[in-house]
Amino acid sequence: MSASLYREVKENSPVMVHTGEEIYLRQNFQELIERHAVDVIGPDPMDIGGIAELKWVAEYADLHGILIAPHGVGDGPFGLAALVQVCATMPDNLIGFELPAVMPAWEGLITGIEADIVQDGLIQVPDSPGLGVELIEGAVQHLLGRDDIYITGP
Repeated sequence: MSASLYREVKENSPVMVHTGEEIYLRQNFQELIERHAVDVIGPDPMDIGGIAELKWVAEYADLHGILIAPHGVGDGPFGLAALVQVCATMPDNLIGFELPAVMPAWEGLITGIEADIVQDGLIQVPDSPGLGVELIEGAVQHLLGRDDIYITGP
């Protein structure tokens, strides 16, 4: 949907208008933001092009008075870790993000994300290297198919 159509919906809606979970790359948010076509944008870090792109969009939206509530429910443990890290660096236009359930299937496959990640409405940002999540290589070998490549060592 074009920015002009979003703007028309926004002007005629008694509730805030949000979009963005399937909008790709920063360029596709630019007109929505510049035209104040929505109240809240919700880019997905895996769709928009990663942490740097999500950060750029958040800052650009903040400059234009647009709120941001990133999406990311289907991005797995590494996507969640990336979302936690980038949200910790966003300007004051961040109103929250969609938190996927910490899947029981992740248990024993990764370290760094606990089932009780939210405490008193907040998430403690990991301070370990990278995204703060580590794959337990030996635990995932049995999940790989015959055609998957698994390389160990340097």
